[in-house]
Amino acid sequence: MTALPLEVESSAEHSAKRRQIMDGARRVFVEHGFDGASVNDIVKATGVSKGTVYAYFPSKEKLFETLIFEDRRGQAERLFEVLDDSRPVEEVLREIGLRFGKMLIAPEQIAYFRMIIAASAKFPQAGRAFYEAGPRYGLARVTAFIKEKVRQGELQADDPEMAARQLLELIHCGASKPLLFGVTDTIPPEEIERAVNAGVATFMAAYGRRASSSA
Repeated sequence: MTALPLEVESSAEHSAKRRQIMDGARRVFVEHGFDGASVNDIVKATGVSKGTVYAYFPSKEKLFETLIFEDRRGQAERLFEVLDDSRPVEEVLREIGLRFGKMLIAPEQIAYFRMIIAASAKFPQAGRAFYEAGPRYGLARVTAFIKEKVRQGELQADDPEMAARQLLELIHCGASKPLLFGVTDTIPPEEIERAVNAGVATFMAAYGRRASSSA
């Protein structure tokens, strides 16, 4: 069956078909990596014709880049949706930390990170898409939260972006590295909680109102 031209499809049909292609492509890329995945593999996984794949994405590279950006942006938006500046700062930071830590050690995320790292050497657009949609977006959200908490008087930071960078490093404290490099297969949940609690305590000791008022 020949695919309808994109301008003939309804918005719902277009969205559903695009999602079908991306879901199949994701499975193929995670299993085979960017270099090992072929458009024919993606066609088989998605159940659509090669012409339909190319009608939505002009190349394997563009499909991969789009997939990386949209996956990471969606995950980042869900992760940082708890940045509610009406809540106590430590409460929010602990929740962010636990969400972040659990995300970093999930097996599917480890596979995803490895895929991106491997692909970025030959296809740097993929690495940029990942960074823009995830780490850079998250840094901007956390920076904005810290700025507001400084305005409210709960935090003191002359450089909110640097404070945000330090926070994001502190709350995961390298917990995912043993998984990423194959040193271990699992990280106990209590290790994530320990890292988060220590990271938030360290951050608050440096930037909390009590720390600044006692200086």
